[in-house]
Amino acid sequence: MATQPIILIEFNELCPRLIEQWVKSGDLPNFARLRASSTVCVTEADELKAPYLEPWIQWYSLHTGVPFREHGVFRLSEGANKPFPSVWEMLIDSGRRVMNFSSMNCREFKHSGSVFLPDPWNDDQHAYPTELETFRSFLAKAVQEQRGTPWSRGELIRVFSFLLSNGLRPATILAALKQLAAERVSSTPVAWRRVQILDLILLDVFLHLYRKHRPEFATYFSNSTAHLQHAYWRYLEPERFSEPVSDADRSAYAGAVRFGYVSMDRQLGRIMRVAESLGARIMFATALSQQAYVAFEGRGGRHYYRPLDLDGLLQRLQVRAKVIQPVMAHQYILTFATPEERRSAEAALTLPSVNGKQLFDVADGETPEKLIFGSQVYAALASDTKIDFSADGAAAPENFFAHFRELEATKSGGHHPDGCFWIQTGTHREVKDKVSILDIAPTILRHYGLAASGLRGHPLTVG
Repeated sequence: MATQPIILIEFNELCPRLIEQWVKSGDLPNFARLRASSTVCVTEADELKAPYLEPWIQWYSLHTGVPFREHGVFRLSEGANKPFPSVWEMLIDSGRRVMNFSSMNCREFKHSGSVFLPDPWNDDQHAYPTELETFRSFLAKAVQEQRGTPWSRGELIRVFSFLLSNGLRPATILAALKQLAAERVSSTPVAWRRVQILDLILLDVFLHLYRKHRPEFATYFSNSTAHLQHAYWRYLEPERFSEPVSDADRSAYAGAVRFGYVSMDRQLGRIMRVAESLGARIMFATALSQQAYVAFEGRGGRHYYRPLDLDGLLQRLQVRAKVIQPVMAHQYILTFATPEERRSAEAALTLPSVNGKQLFDVADGETPEKLIFGSQVYAALASDTKIDFSADGAAAPENFFAHFRELEATKSGGHHPDGCFWIQTGTHREVKDKVSILDIAPTILRHYGLAASGLRGHPLTVG
C-alpha cells in the first residue's frame, strides 16, 4: 500500500477559460507550473442545467462517482444522509488514512489517523479529531454570518488559542490587520477582500494538520473566488451586461475576480511546495465553473435580501424552530420538534407579502420536520417599500428595510457546466475531449489500486 499520496485541491467554480487567460498573461505562475507538469482535462458537470447545476450537487456526484439521477442529493447538507460511499470512505475501508478539509456536502467520518472538517454550511456534521470543533464553529459563523450574531470574548479567545497552536502564521495575522486598517481608511469599498483572510487562515491550519497527520489522500476546498465571481462578474466583462454601473463601483470592483484567481494561485503555490517536500502528487478540480449571468438584465439586476434580525423576525411570525441553519446567501433550513409544528410554521411564513407578492419562498426540507425558506424578492426596491405581515390587512404595513438588508452586490455570475481536472504527472498533456466529473473518483481509486465498483464513471488515462 506504499502509494504516492494525493492532495486534491478543490477550488470551487474556477473557470478553465479564465485560468488559461491569466496563465498566458503571467498572472498565475503557480497554475502555469502545475499545468506544465499535468494531464489537463476540461470536465463536464453531471447535470448541465438549473436547478441541478449547483455545487453541492456536483461535488457530491464527483466525490461518490454516482450521478444525480441516482443519488438525488438536491440540497446543501443532504449528502450525509444518503447511502452512497464517498471516495474518502472507500479509501478508509481499504486501510488508508485520509483528510477531508471542508469539501462540500459530505458525511463525517471518525477514523484513527484521519481528519474531517465539514463544510461551513453543514451544522449537522462534526469535526474529527474533536479538537477541530472549535475551528469548525469559527468557520461556520464566519461564512454563514446571516444572523449577525456578535462574537463573544470567550469565542474569540478559544479560536485564537486554537489557531496559534495549529499553524497560524505571523504573515496571516499581518494580512488580517492590514485588511482591517484598509477598511477604515480606504476611500473605496474593500471589505469584499476579507474572503482572502479566511482562506489564509484555512490554509494555515490545513498545511499544519497535513504535515502532522501525513494522510495518503487529502482534499482542500475553497469557495472564496466562486463568491467573488457571483458578485462581481459584471465588472470583469461589463460588455455582457446592460444594467448601468457607477464609475465608483467600476473602480472598486473591476479587479475583484482577478484578485480571487491571484489569491488561489498563491494558495496553490504553498500547497505545491508542501507536496513537493513530502512526495505528494497534486490533483486539481473545480466541479463546474461560471459565466455571465444576464437573466435579470433590464430589470435592475438580481438582488438578494437578508433579515437584519432573523430570530426577532421569526418570533414576530410566531415561528419557533428548534434549529436555525443558515445556508447559501439568503436561505435557511428550519428544524421543528414535530411535522405539525413545521406545517404551522409554513402557513405563517406564507403570509407576509411585498408589492403584492409572497415574501418568502418555502420548500420541503429533507425530513418532515424541516423546511427551507428565504426571501424570494429579487428586484431592486425603493427605500419606502412596505411589508404586509397579514393576509387580511389587520396589521399596518411596515418598512421593508426595517427588517431586511440588501446584500452588497447583485448576482452577475451564474453556473456553467465546464470545469477543470488536472492530474500532476511530471509532463504536460491536454485531453482533447471533455471528461465527466463522474470519472474523477474512479481515477483516484485506481491510483490506489482499487476497483471502482458501483461507480458510473471510468478511470482516466493520465500518462
